[in-house]
Amino acid sequence: MDLSKTVFVSDLDGTLLTSDKRISARDLEAIKRYKALGGRFVIASGRPLHTVVDFIAALGDDSPMILCNGGIIYDPALKKTLYEIDLPDSAAVIIRDISENFVGISPEIYTFSKRYYFHMNTVEKWHQHILGIDFIKVDKPGDINEPWNKMLFADEVEVIDRLTEYVKKFSGEGVRFVRSFPKFLEVLPEGVSKGSALSKLKEICGLKGCFIAAAGDYDNDVEMLRASDYGFCPSNSEPCVKSAADCVLKNTCDTGAVSEALEILEKM
Repeated sequence: MDLSKTVFVSDLDGTLLTSDKRISARDLEAIKRYKALGGRFVIASGRPLHTVVDFIAALGDDSPMILCNGGIIYDPALKKTLYEIDLPDSAAVIIRDISENFVGISPEIYTFSKRYYFHMNTVEKWHQHILGIDFIKVDKPGDINEPWNKMLFADEVEVIDRLTEYVKKFSGEGVRFVRSFPKFLEVLPEGVSKGSALSKLKEICGLKGCFIAAAGDYDNDVEMLRASDYGFCPSNSEPCVKSAADCVLKNTCDTGAVSEALEILEKM
């Protein structure tokens, strides 16, 4: 395949990043080779911008990226947001309802430049540690004056399991809920996903004639795999992701799943 006519879109956590949150030497070398042959490599993550800057430095800033699970498309080369969609006002009502009915759960709110939290539980403490960024403690949603890109609820798996059922009551409120990790449930604007952002990226960046390959491992990657021309997933992926992918890779995020996918793409 002529790689100059391809775009490879990769999730970060669980796909490109290893368990200890780094890009392996094998994957980094494969990405550099792919780009040298003309391919474009795009990050698509649930993370906000300030948690991916180190990876931008390693991969280069030559392509826009999808952030906040599709709520933002950002061009690091231009240092410019190309697309952004925010949560509706109903999000404030939802966060109050859940906080009252799931005592001890830790909500997070993400704006473009800041991250806020309300309550520190064990999972929240771990999450802030692995992201390696500062969160701002607030007492109520009204303390945040900027538009909200997304919300995240953090707690133990059994709590998030119950919450996943509970939030069905919010149907029609202009939001969607997606599991991005066993201990996280995220709240996005209705219709927003990595898949919808990929379609928008094609339009904004003139990629409609390109062959789009994508790789992801969790529920929030399913729409992206379906929106691509060919979807890969690591062997450590969730069952629903394996069902959506065209190719289940032999490798995990720790053993070079992305490099395996790029090798397959080059031979197609």
